[in-house]
Amino acid sequence: MAPLWGVNPKELRSRRLYSDILACFTRKQHLDSFQVFLDLLLEAKGRPLPVQATVKSPAALSRFLNHYGWSTRLLVRAMRQHAHQTLLDFWQHAPHQHPRLELLIDLTSLEKTGKFEELDDWMHVYNSVQGVHLVVLYLCCGPLRLPWTFQVWRGKDTPSPAMLALKLLRTVPKQLLNSGRQARVHADGGFDSADFIHGVLDQGLDLIVGVRKNRRLADGCKVENLTVRGSMVQLQGLRQPVCISWVWLYRNDESEQRFVMQGRKMGGVHLARVGKRRWKIEGFFKTIKGRFGLSRFAQHSKRAGVLMGVRSAQETGGAALVVPVRTRFSTVPPSGPRLATQAVGKLARLGKAGSATAGDACL
Repeated sequence: MAPLWGVNPKELRSRRLYSDILACFTRKQHLDSFQVFLDLLLEAKGRPLPVQATVKSPAALSRFLNHYGWSTRLLVRAMRQHAHQTLLDFWQHAPHQHPRLELLIDLTSLEKTGKFEELDDWMHVYNSVQGVHLVVLYLCCGPLRLPWTFQVWRGKDTPSPAMLALKLLRTVPKQLLNSGRQARVHADGGFDSADFIHGVLDQGLDLIVGVRKNRRLADGCKVENLTVRGSMVQLQGLRQPVCISWVWLYRNDESEQRFVMQGRKMGGVHLARVGKRRWKIEGFFKTIKGRFGLSRFAQHSKRAGVLMGVRSAQETGGAALVVPVRTRFSTVPPSGPRLATQAVGKLARLGKAGSATAGDACL
């Protein structure tokens, strides 16, 4: 469907997604409860509590989230199909402007305290945060930010977040990966393991991933000791040389050096410029989770957990599309204290624009 003159194409995508989601609920009772729940989230006041609903009682919303037998698979399948079709439509309407498909991997946590028997295998402590931890995959192309899939990390002695990320990458259709320029994977330093890097490269994908500053080179030196941006070096555990660069991040009167690497030779300044795009989106995740109350996941069923995971992916992806993050990066070392520019913009309208995204749960 071609965009109409004078109509924002993001609004058209939002309407189509909203219509597809509502079609997943066959019972009017479930449909009404879902619409009320969605309205609570899209108010973006940070407290989407059932007691604030004016149309449905808190007990009715709790029954919808925890007891009613609606299908989460049908819901997320419709949203994933929407993401697929949105990318195809975008490429069809701009055949001569084909941006690279970028796949962003991120680990986001929904903090939750207390004991819940049904969520026992979902709740764990990771990076000093207790709750439900999601590995999320976003598809980015031009102005589009489309959450594609996510999985729940289930704790020790289970596949690591890096292994879950590889599984998520394999769910992307070849039609999307082979549609133009080589697809590129972005991930932070938590995914710089040798197994993840080799797994991505074996799939024929380009890779830009953050590197811990204490990561060792083959000669025993640390990454933070490098002096030439864009150097080709051999890291311990990797079977091929990688290109490493860095930028300086200024935030809260403090400077922090961030390192990034790629599997092939690239100019140091260009590599830093490409890598920092992913950090800008990451820096906005916490703000969005607070505004949409995603840190207040108070339900006790896995069905509600899946729904909150989908909404977490939707809103963070939509925020990356709508509101710019103005954290300052520089390739010049700090010469004195500087303030990081905070993320700005009104978020009250994020609900409508953020609904143009999609997500799916791999259960």
